[in-house]
Amino acid sequence: MTTQQDLERRIDTLASALEQANATMRDKMDELSLVRRVGDAISQHTSSWSLCKELSTAVAESVNCKYTLIYTCDALATLDLQAVSSIYPITEEFPITLGYSKLAQHFEHNPDPVLIENLSECREWNAEWPFPAGLSSWLCVPLLTRNKLRGALCLSDDVSGSFDERTLRTLMIVVPQIASALANIGLYDHLRESERKYRELVAGMQDVVYICDSNWQVVECNPAAEILFGEGVVGKILPDLFASRTAAREFTEKIDASGATQNHEIEFVTAQEDRIVALLSCVKDGDRYSGIIKDVTERNRLFDQVARAQKMESIGTLASGVAHDFNNILGIILPNAELIKMKLNSEGPAIKFADVIINASKRASQITRQLLSLSRKDPRCLRIVSLNEAVRMTGRLLGETLDRNIRIDFALTSESTSIKADETQIEQVLLNLAINARDAMPEGGVLKFTTEHRNGEVVVRVSDTGTGIDRAVLPKIFDPFFTTKEKSKGTGLGLSVVYGIVKQAGGVVDVESELGKGTEFSMKFPCSEDAALRAAASDGPMTGGSERILVVDDETEMRELLQNTLSGLGYSVVPAQNGLEAVEAISKEIKLVILDMVMPVMDGLTALRAIRQKVPDMKILISSGFTSSEKMPILERMGVEGFVQKPFELRKLASTVRDVLDGVTV
Repeated sequence: MTTQQDLERRIDTLASALEQANATMRDKMDELSLVRRVGDAISQHTSSWSLCKELSTAVAESVNCKYTLIYTCDALATLDLQAVSSIYPITEEFPITLGYSKLAQHFEHNPDPVLIENLSECREWNAEWPFPAGLSSWLCVPLLTRNKLRGALCLSDDVSGSFDERTLRTLMIVVPQIASALANIGLYDHLRESERKYRELVAGMQDVVYICDSNWQVVECNPAAEILFGEGVVGKILPDLFASRTAAREFTEKIDASGATQNHEIEFVTAQEDRIVALLSCVKDGDRYSGIIKDVTERNRLFDQVARAQKMESIGTLASGVAHDFNNILGIILPNAELIKMKLNSEGPAIKFADVIINASKRASQITRQLLSLSRKDPRCLRIVSLNEAVRMTGRLLGETLDRNIRIDFALTSESTSIKADETQIEQVLLNLAINARDAMPEGGVLKFTTEHRNGEVVVRVSDTGTGIDRAVLPKIFDPFFTTKEKSKGTGLGLSVVYGIVKQAGGVVDVESELGKGTEFSMKFPCSEDAALRAAASDGPMTGGSERILVVDDETEMRELLQNTLSGLGYSVVPAQNGLEAVEAISKEIKLVILDMVMPVMDGLTALRAIRQKVPDMKILISSGFTSSEKMPILERMGVEGFVQKPFELRKLASTVRDVLDGVTV
């Protein structure tokens, strides 16, 4: 070989090496370009869809293939299509999901890529290939992070043999980056979804969630704050919303010292100058404060109502305990005073003292009945009630308690005002309305009671010249717990009780009011003609008879009083001091039993059952200082013919005894 030939050979070798080096350099530059494009895309995108869209185009351009597809795994580990490269028009239709195809199962259990030079000649994949058959070349690479499948990168071309090991090496440079990016985006999506759910949860909370800076200025809060305070509070100083500066100072000092507090009860002032009570929880986190404000104003109000109800229950228990003994004593005083008055000369001076005793006994009886009524311990007993008399009784009670600057006027009809109702409840209605009228006239005025008989109805009106009621709240005044008074002056139950009692008696109640001019409540009740006749008959002489009557009472004075009174009316009286004696003395010759309820040895209810067993049709008249509401339904089921409440007037006793004996319902 000549020197010239050797030189040419060396030049060819150097040229070939240079060409190979240039090709390698171009490949490396392409790889670096792809790495750069992938890195840029990963740094710019936070959603898997937009990232996959850019990556598919970048890979397709770098390896010069017709299509690049990227699939990602969903929560069920199913491969779903995210993007198809767009450098060429898309003419094929690719599956939205790989489902449980053979390729998907391969990636789930095998990390190796799938390289197909010609799909029509590949027996392993040809029959179950999930992609269009018109694309012959395929390179599919799983996207894995820590052996967990995140997706798949699939390259395709319609020219056979388009992909080789060099293409695979190029892809494997960026595949780990793509897989990690998809994993991180999954975490970011999860975090973003958690934040969205958290914000929706906080936004929908009824409690106020707040964040304050180091100076206690509210920098963020949920919509509940505007509802609670009546305006937005962002930018306001949280302790400035407290009703008390002292409370604000104590609260902030406590947080700075301990770092946190829970359910600290604080009174706030709203934009409308209303005061609300809330439980304030707070945590100090670095230079910020955050926590929750829970409105407990309504809860505290309900607690107060429960406490008042329990207090009334305690009063009722006490009242029911003393009512029997107290009424038994009055039951002896009142009839004996009436007997004294009956035996005295009507023109003698002593008769005035008898009247004083009688009136005082009636007032004491009324006080007991009012106490029992307020505590709901008195049994509801329908009887003949004169509204005129109920108004007069209420007027007498008010005359002793109202301020002197309030004048009470009466305009009562001379016609019958008798209705069938519970006398104590009717008097309670009138008293509640009168108390409301008094509260509406702090500077004094006129309280007027009016009655009339119209079209078979009895109408009673209670009017005042007070401040009146705003039209805006007028429809709500009969709602339970609604009140315009201060907490210490009203429970919101008075008018709801009025409404309930009137409806129970078959009546209707209405109200008319005008601010500055006063209020008038009008109540209409169905008139009872039988009641009117009986009321008229009560003004005549006491009627008696000759029947044998068994009187059962443990009080000696009461027993003797009943015996003397009934004997004076012509009856034959058999006394018994307890239920056991009454059962032993009962016989068919006895036509009526006047029975006390609370007695030693055997109480009235037990005696009543035993008497009914011996003489089933025996007429029973209950005479008691107090009969609990629990026993009343039992007495009604046992067919008790009458009830007379101690203390009773002799005329009332005589007429009731006669009515029961005659079979007249009372």
